This record gives sequence, structure tokens and C-alpha cells, in this order.
Amino acid sequence: MKKAWIALLAALLLAALAVTGICETLYVDNRETDKIYPERLNMRDAPSRTGGILGLYYTGAQVTVLGVENEEYTKVEIGGMTGYMASEYLITQEEAVERYGEDGGFGDCRIAEVDLTGLWRSTVPLLETTDNGSTALGTLRTGDRVALVGIIDDWAYIRAAFDGEEKLGYVPLDSLTDVDERKVYIIAGKKADSQTNLYAAANDRAEILMALKNGTACFSLFGRKEGEWVKVRVGGVTGYIRYTQTANLYALGTEPRSVVPYYPLQMTTKGDTLLYSVMNDATQPYMTLGQDLKVEVLAESGENAYVRTMEGGAGAYDCGDFGYVPLSSLTLTATGTSLGVAQVDDGDLPGILLAEPQADAEMIGALCAGAQVRITSFTQTDYAQVALGDVTGYLLKDAIRVLSEPDEPVSDRIPQRATALSDLTLRAAPKVEAQEGDEVAAGSRVYMLGRFGDWAFVRAADKPGLDVTGGEDHTGFVLLSQLDAPASTMYLTAFALTDKVNLRSEASSQTGQIIGKVRLGERLRVADYGTKWTCIVTPDGKRGYVMTQYLTFE
Repeated sequence: MKKAWIALLAALLLAALAVTGICETLYVDNRETDKIYPERLNMRDAPSRTGGILGLYYTGAQVTVLGVENEEYTKVEIGGMTGYMASEYLITQEEAVERYGEDGGFGDCRIAEVDLTGLWRSTVPLLETTDNGSTALGTLRTGDRVALVGIIDDWAYIRAAFDGEEKLGYVPLDSLTDVDERKVYIIAGKKADSQTNLYAAANDRAEILMALKNGTACFSLFGRKEGEWVKVRVGGVTGYIRYTQTANLYALGTEPRSVVPYYPLQMTTKGDTLLYSVMNDATQPYMTLGQDLKVEVLAESGENAYVRTMEGGAGAYDCGDFGYVPLSSLTLTATGTSLGVAQVDDGDLPGILLAEPQADAEMIGALCAGAQVRITSFTQTDYAQVALGDVTGYLLKDAIRVLSEPDEPVSDRIPQRATALSDLTLRAAPKVEAQEGDEVAAGSRVYMLGRFGDWAFVRAADKPGLDVTGGEDHTGFVLLSQLDAPASTMYLTAFALTDKVNLRSEASSQTGQIIGKVRLGERLRVADYGTKWTCIVTPDGKRGYVMTQYLTFE
């Protein structure tokens, strides 16, 4: 039945061509249902399914008929290229109107956006042919929207408007990105130190161009194997991410960047160093980076890092200079500049501040649930580095909410208030000789943000939250003995006094079932302190009640 229909279509085309003297206009209609990855019609170099593919064209592409070769294929011309297309996917304008309506957007093909981020140029010419020396029909800039008609090797055949006039021509394919919520992805592997390979071609035997780091942003591009592989561009480097690794990609959509709890690692240049557009190739465009310049490491490639200069702040993806720097020219950054605000958000549990980004590191102190502190670095580990005055430490990323925009939602939980028993001086560290800051009058209320041994970290302000844009924090350390504070802020962590203390499901020896044992020396987080029973959470995440008399609190 299908062959008969195709034969009838071919006969009708032949009859039409006989009347019109060929040169009839037809339109590609792929009849796709997937709006994310639309189908493309192949143009082949021979009128058969075994013919080589010359280009791929979206629904709405307009072609000129040169002849009907056989029952299945029509010879066509589009954009100066000649080849063969399957006749069943070519329709007349009248058929298009009948099928899609007058305003159905049929001729729009696929919307794309010009984006030259990281490509070392500010404009791109629309060329008459796929030859860099051909006539320029106009000039396009980042942000221009165009209609993507087809893909020919590394070129895009597009329709663009210039002063109200539409023109058809070619631009390099990697200068176009997808649009809106499909445009930006963030590398976000399940493990903080995982890497995602960027391949030179859409197969897992191709050259690995770079190993992408968690937190690296990339633009979604157009390619041959949409749906099986994801073609992306990181700065100015284009490649493919294998389909088995696409779970490492988080589609940012319209969400703020900070919803992904990873940012690229910051490093600093040791001295003047070159930033190459092409790795180690000084014959291509390059620039000099000065000493002590901060960069974000987006990926590694051999002995080189692919970096972004810090224009636009941490995690930005559409500004700054992108390029290769020898890893030997970089050192870990040491800066107090904030990347945003971390809010302790692990239910009713405190956040443990550690001296190093590892679970068995020395505990510096504990922050109350809902407390906010400034982030100074997002490492390539499961921890974020934060600053409390002169004190820095590490919090688990899974236990915090990252705030980097003024209007980002915060946790409903806020720190409790305490009262100054006498006139206080906020200090930059939990020691008497530390630098002095704001003065707090006796009787004033402060927010309890955390406990550090015999000291409390507090905020002396009308609001419990910090100014994400970098305003005055009015925070500092005071002695606990100088405060009248609630028990829930005094007892944030605990240790068992003896080994194998019963952990019960309820705060009762009669009705509470034994659900585990607390071992001597285990660090426990306190969810609810009581004079008889205390609710704790063990290092393996088990929650229950322990008799308070068997605990010591720190």
C-alpha cells in the first residue's frame, strides 16, 4: 500500500513538473512528535537509502525541485546544494496550510540563538556558501535569534532578519545554541569529584577532548545524534557527552544557577601566564593573564586546564574569557571573597563545621539549623568552604542551601534568639585576643548561629538572614557565659559517655524500642535536647533517643 502511495505521489510530481517546467517549490515535512529533538530529513548524494548524507533539514525547509528520479526520491536544490530527498516527506504549500494552518509556524524550522561565548570573536558573518571566503550577507551577534533550516557538516543553514529583510545563508554550527530552557546544562555528577568526558565525535572510541568538572556549565548545540548523544560547547570547545553519562547533566532551564550545589574550583595564576584559544598554540589568538588573577577550572586536558576568568562572579557561564592555561601556572586560590551564602538546611539538625573537607576531620564547631554563613569556595569535594569572621571551615554540601541571588527562597527554619547578659563585643574568632567588631548593649537580642566550644557565633541584627549581595553581616563570636540562650542552641553535638548506649525509637524506657547502639566516641548531632532524653542522629543517619545522663555535649 505504501509503495502504491509513493508511486502515485511520484506520478503527481512528474505531472506537475511537466506543467511548470520543473523548479517547483516544496517543503520538508518530517511529521515529528518530539518537540525537544525534532526529526531531520536527509539530503543524499544518490536517490537511494544507501546514498551518502549531504545535509539534514528541519520541517519547514523550502526546497526547489529539479526532477523526480524514481518512486521514492526527488532531486532538489536548497542553499546552493543539490541532492536527493525522500518524496514522501516533501509537500506543497497548499498541503502545509491544510495540515498546519496559516499561522501554525510551519515555516519557522527550528529556533536557534547566536552565542559566541568563549569563541574569541564578537560577531559572525552570514555567508552565502559553506566557504569562509564567500560573500557575507550580514553580521550576527550574541543573542540574535534565527531559524535553523538545516545542518551541513559543521555548518548551519539559517534564515535571519536584517533591517526587516530575511536572508538565507550559512554560519559555523558551533556558533548556534539551543534556546531558553533547553540551552544551559550544568555538569553535576553524583560524586563531587567525578568527571564527565567530552568526546571529539559522537562515539565512545573518539578522542577525549577534556574531562569536565562538576559545576561546569555548557551550552546545548545541534548535532547529528540528538537523543543518543548530547552535543555541547564549553566556552569555545565543542564536543559530545556519551549518552550513558548524560545523567551527569542538569538542565538548568529557568532556575537560578545556585540550585546545582557545585561550582567550578577556583585557582589563581602564580605569575603572568598566557591564555590560549587553542591549547599551547601561540599562532592562534591568545592573551596574557596577570599574576594573582582568579580563574575557574572548568576542565582538564593533559597538562592544561580549561578555565574561565571570573568576570560575572562564581559559576557564571556567559561572560569572562575562556581558554587553556598550563596547570603548572595555577595555584589554589586563597581569598575571602564570598561566592554566596550557605544556609544550614538539614531538617532540624545542626551543621558540623570541619577543619578539612573530609568526614573524619577535626570538628571546629556546629551551626544551628537555619543559620547562614558566607561561602568562600566550592571545592571539588562534597564540602563547601565557609567563613565565620576569621574562622574558615567546611560544611557538607548536602546539608546546606546555597543562596546567590537576593530573591532566592530560604528555609523556613531560622536561628533562635538569645539575650546579652552584659555589654558585648563581637570578635572575629572564638578567643579573647581576636579582633574586635560591633558592640552589643546588655539586654539586646541576637540570633544564635552556632556554638564553638565556650563561644557562640551570633548575628546582632534585626533579621536572621545575611545580605546575599554582600552587605554588612554584623556577626561575630561572644562567650556563651555572656548570653541567656535556649537549650536548643547550647547543645548541638554530643558524644556518648559509655560504649553501646541504647538508642530508642521513643523517649521512654517502657515504650521506646531499642533500634541501635551508640558507640563511645561517636560524634552525634543533637536534634532536640531534653534534661532526661535527647534526640540524636548517629553518623550513619539513624535517629533516635538517648538518655541525657549518658551524653556529654560540645
